[in-house]
Amino acid sequence: MLDNWLKPVDIKNILSLRNLSVHQWGRVADIHLKKLPELSQVKLAIVGIEEASANAVRRHLYTMTAPVKKFPIADLGNFRKVHPEFIIPVLTELLKSNIIPIIIGGHHAFTYAQYKAYQSLNDLINAVVVNERIAYTTDRRKKDKDYFYLNKILEDKQHFLFNLSHIGHQTHFIDAKTLSSFDKKGFECIRLGKIKDNLQEVEPLIRDADMLSFDISVLKQSEAPGHQLPSPSGIFSEEACQIAYYAGMSDKMRSFGLYGFHPPHDMRDQTAQLVAQMIWYFSDGYCHRLEDLPINAQKFTRYAVNVKHTKYELVFWKSNKSERWWVQIPTISNKKQKRHQVIPCSLNDYNMACRGEIPDRLLYASKRFV
Repeated sequence: MLDNWLKPVDIKNILSLRNLSVHQWGRVADIHLKKLPELSQVKLAIVGIEEASANAVRRHLYTMTAPVKKFPIADLGNFRKVHPEFIIPVLTELLKSNIIPIIIGGHHAFTYAQYKAYQSLNDLINAVVVNERIAYTTDRRKKDKDYFYLNKILEDKQHFLFNLSHIGHQTHFIDAKTLSSFDKKGFECIRLGKIKDNLQEVEPLIRDADMLSFDISVLKQSEAPGHQLPSPSGIFSEEACQIAYYAGMSDKMRSFGLYGFHPPHDMRDQTAQLVAQMIWYFSDGYCHRLEDLPINAQKFTRYAVNVKHTKYELVFWKSNKSERWWVQIPTISNKKQKRHQVIPCSLNDYNMACRGEIPDRLLYASKRFV
């Protein structure tokens, strides 16, 4: 079926695989050169939306050393048509096969296609978006549905989104009504300054996500010039790679999209190299998954905290394997919401509860169950 949707990698215009060692990515990965790879053992699959963007990334990715010797990854090539309705069936097929698609290139509006691919899985899902702007508007006069793709997601009649977390926005680009609207829905927004203060605090949001959409615009122009609207402010390449690693390590993460890369603006292939590094760190994170879920008493330590001046007893769980933390939401939920009732948190959240403070993360989560 996928043959009709995907075309082979044009390897002649990228590099010579013969010049690579047996340890490098281009020799370890199963690449769609003439026929599609056998997918029965594949866990990760690269797919390119815009061929120029994807091939620029491949040129650097293929020369990197593979994270592990037996690496269950395939490069399925590029989409034959650059259109959301063409992309959704392929991503859906991969998700149903328990294969994580790594999507390269294209406008950030393709996040909507990434989201719609989950529709047939019959689960409420959590999404994380990393972008310098929140692509949502409360102004109904604005008609650019592709730019404001979050409106399409949040107003989708076939609603299966449980939570949306936004990371990296720059406050001077965002109007107060947008932030207020997200706050009422219980959607957490982490601005750029907070990332700079403590990047580790975004890890629980990413650990709880089923999909992540990363727009290159969130990076400083000096780090990644290959974007149509680059900004002098933003995160550094090391922080981007750390976010990718967090996403790879998440036991729930089932798709990873990298959008907004525009090769004509990319001086010295700097952005292409960075996107390749992010894919490497996502894959490395996947190879180091610790399978903390589901939570059970044998593998976790339970901590009960009575919060002062409230009727709440908060139950925290700490993994004996990874030392990561979760907290149980003290609310009644229906069957579909059950998988979201225990949410990832941080040691800082636990310490706040011990001081009699209710963590913001818990307050946001509680709003989603109303």
